[in-house]
Amino acid sequence: MSNTDRRAYPAIAPGTYRLLHGGDYNPEQWRHRPEILAEDLRLMPVAGMNQASVAIFAWAALEPERDRFDFAWLDERLDGLHRAGVGVTLATPIAARPRWLAEAHPEVMRTRRDGVRLQPGLGRHNPCWSSPVLRERAALVIDRLAQRYAGHPAIIGWHLDNELGGDEDHARCYCSGCQVGFRTWLRRRYHDDLDALNRAWWTGFWSQAYQNWDQIRPGEGPVEGLELNWRRYCSDQVVDFCRHQLACVRRHSAAPATTNFHGDLDQYDLGALSAHLDFTSYDAYVEVLGTAADRDDMHHFSFLTSATRAFGGGRPWLLLESCPSVPQWRHSQRLKRPGLHRFHSLAMLAEGSDGVCYFQWRAGRGACEKLHGAVLMQDAPHDTRIFREVAALGSELAALSGLAGAATPAPAAVVWDVHSDWARQINSGLNSVERPRVTAHAWHRMFWEAGIGADVINAAHALDGYRLIIVPGVFLLRPGFAARLEAAARAGAQVLVDGLSAWVDDDLACVDGGRPGPLRAALGLRCEEFDQLRSDERLPIADPDGWFGADAQVQGWADRIHAEGCEVLARLSTGFHQDWPLLTRRACGAGACWYLAGGLQASNRAHLISRLSAVAGLAPCLPELPTGVLARERTQPDRRFVFLHNPQDHAVRVSLASGWLDAVGGTDLAGGLELGPWDARVVVRLNR
Repeated sequence: MSNTDRRAYPAIAPGTYRLLHGGDYNPEQWRHRPEILAEDLRLMPVAGMNQASVAIFAWAALEPERDRFDFAWLDERLDGLHRAGVGVTLATPIAARPRWLAEAHPEVMRTRRDGVRLQPGLGRHNPCWSSPVLRERAALVIDRLAQRYAGHPAIIGWHLDNELGGDEDHARCYCSGCQVGFRTWLRRRYHDDLDALNRAWWTGFWSQAYQNWDQIRPGEGPVEGLELNWRRYCSDQVVDFCRHQLACVRRHSAAPATTNFHGDLDQYDLGALSAHLDFTSYDAYVEVLGTAADRDDMHHFSFLTSATRAFGGGRPWLLLESCPSVPQWRHSQRLKRPGLHRFHSLAMLAEGSDGVCYFQWRAGRGACEKLHGAVLMQDAPHDTRIFREVAALGSELAALSGLAGAATPAPAAVVWDVHSDWARQINSGLNSVERPRVTAHAWHRMFWEAGIGADVINAAHALDGYRLIIVPGVFLLRPGFAARLEAAARAGAQVLVDGLSAWVDDDLACVDGGRPGPLRAALGLRCEEFDQLRSDERLPIADPDGWFGADAQVQGWADRIHAEGCEVLARLSTGFHQDWPLLTRRACGAGACWYLAGGLQASNRAHLISRLSAVAGLAPCLPELPTGVLARERTQPDRRFVFLHNPQDHAVRVSLASGWLDAVGGTDLAGGLELGPWDARVVVRLNR
């Protein structure tokens, strides 16, 4: 495919369509070794690198003293990278603050929940997002960078901050300034009506009612709505801080901007942040132990990147960090065996990434990430297995440039909403019932195994275009979400809600009128009691139409519901729960609303997904694959790409119909192909 062919989406970086291959590059750490810097420019093209993220942690190198800037080293690097054919994603270097700033202005540092302000050298996820001084100084250095380099030919985009939010309390700051800001935020949210807040938070409990706004302090008391809204406020602070950085860039540069999501995506509301980005990005560090858990971890990152893609509206995203060997923070330092770096990199392309990038190009010789796997390890020789594998992948990515800008079809969606996850974390009770992300993860895996594209969406996401929507464990219903689900069903979607959903409203108070609250009419039922089963307890199912497959049983929990206008398709068949409905359906416009009133084993969940997919008109992107082989599709207007992965310890033979070609070499694959153990291939055919 040439770069002149039609594409589903615009390129994520200016210039010709291509898959990006690069990663974090920290030349400021090697300025004392000019021979190393020269070697970088020689070796990057050898490795097939066409991208570098530069200056992510370079604030102190760019502004070593207050108002004294040093750009000479960065001028030289950007010029050299451009000559080497490497495009630069230039960072706003705010992810770590220089010592001089933190020492002179301790208020730029985060205050913990216990009231202790962090010291300047403690980690990097440590800012006070609302600090006026931090925002002022950040604006100054970003303005200087953007003004100086906006027109530089190496610049292909902007990397905003880095992995916003941290591990400890997700970098929430409890300083007096943030608390004042929180109370201002609450006054806007509740229209300056303290009585409305007291009602919404049910503060009559234990005499917790507030008599004035200044009494509201995060981290206190049994009022669950307080903690939930504090997390929302802190999320808004992060989003606003990122917007602040982007606004400084936009005064001088229109180049595309992104920031790298990370972890389990529950630090803050990434859907709200994504609205301000040109494309989304994620840092994926797949663990490889040589056990059955490797397939589980592979799906774990499929789930997270399906969410990353959905946050970006389905457009291509970018794998902004990965590791070709092993991160130093993994408990196990087991190396990736030969071929696994390619295997997992292609899996990320299959999920919609338009490139493969690393942390990092060259590891440093000191500090806490010196043993983190990289393309090059310190100043050691480059003739290594890792370098050769990276270079081979670079060549393959160049041959797959026709993928750049391709869509990742997802006719199904699984709802996972961070507000619902926060609510379950805060909620008193249900502590041993699986959390929303775990539930959503299990449902998404059924689509992943079946080869049916499924987005992971939040409760604010548009529902148009999805033919099957799974709503599992969405404990909290955001305003308007129930109505939008019903509208999706009326437009033709099949919508399945489970009994772990629709318990509380947007302030963590029980839904009006009892479960399922505003979904009662659409589902045609009401819930009476919820029963958590013993871990060894199984409930047989009366399933005359075979919705759950053979030997189906309920496990984990059962919801006792009354049908009020819905059709009962399956029931529990013995004991205390005998004859209570398990699966119901209510026709709704061109589609239907379904309800599942019990927890399922994986095999029964898979069977139900298969039946619901048939009802919704969904099919695997490549049917009749050998057991264990995974398939994922990306499409351009004139052709289909299918990624085939074999995460098993034995080879398999894949049969293909005529018309399929090897996407790298163009070989006709009418006779099928062989996938070795932990092997991957990309095949392509023209649309007919």
